Amino acid sequence: MQRIAALSMLYVGVLFTAMTYHNKRSNANITTLSNVGLSCSTAFLASCVFTGNASHGGLERSWMHIGDMLTVSIIACLLFGRVTQTGAEWSEKKALGDGLGMNCKTLLLLFLPLTVLKFFAYTDFIDPTDILAEGLKMTRLAYWMWNIVAVLIFEVAMALAYTILFDDAQGHEVVVCSMAAMTLIAGCSVYSLQGNLSSWMGINGSGLWIKLAVMIGICMLAVVGGRMGNNNREGYSKV
Repeated sequence: MQRIAALSMLYVGVLFTAMTYHNKRSNANITTLSNVGLSCSTAFLASCVFTGNASHGGLERSWMHIGDMLTVSIIACLLFGRVTQTGAEWSEKKALGDGLGMNCKTLLLLFLPLTVLKFFAYTDFIDPTDILAEGLKMTRLAYWMWNIVAVLIFEVAMALAYTILFDDAQGHEVVVCSMAAMTLIAGCSVYSLQGNLSSWMGINGSGLWIKLAVMIGICMLAVVGGRMGNNNREGYSKV
């Protein structure tokens, strides 16, 4: 669970970093993205609070808990400062049905409800012990990490919602490419853990590589389809 939690944190970090870099020249988009980031950092800060300091009966080592609390608090304060600036510009929400087709926006619209369903599945419907190989048990720390992963899944859903509602076609492509890259990294990282995971996960043996190939293939198909669609629209506009 430690590696899965770490990969989930990296996943969220890569998504928000890529989105921030893409929107760095748009003050309105950065303000709106900062508002989404503030919600996510607040959720993660609350998770750190409930984790607790091991010196006082919590789960996390004292120095790590203090470091996490300070880091997330600073991030939340910086984002709060951004969204409360006088005269801050805000992005206008784009129509949900505009620009759909074989492209990245459509793929993200598919991923968003699946991510929300996954979030609720992690919190209420999946027994964490089901992911472990027979004979292994979940520790108290592992249960905590499972819940942290659920919070991070919620943050991924927030990132997808922002991208769909406020970003442009290039932003959609950036997010899809980031997800494809992180899927490959995550798959390679958990490969050595297959012996500790149950067949219920569906990533034992060749199942892992099949899922990776399907996910990355769908992402690349959406990227290529989106670029071809943009080129066609540009050609029609010139005519």
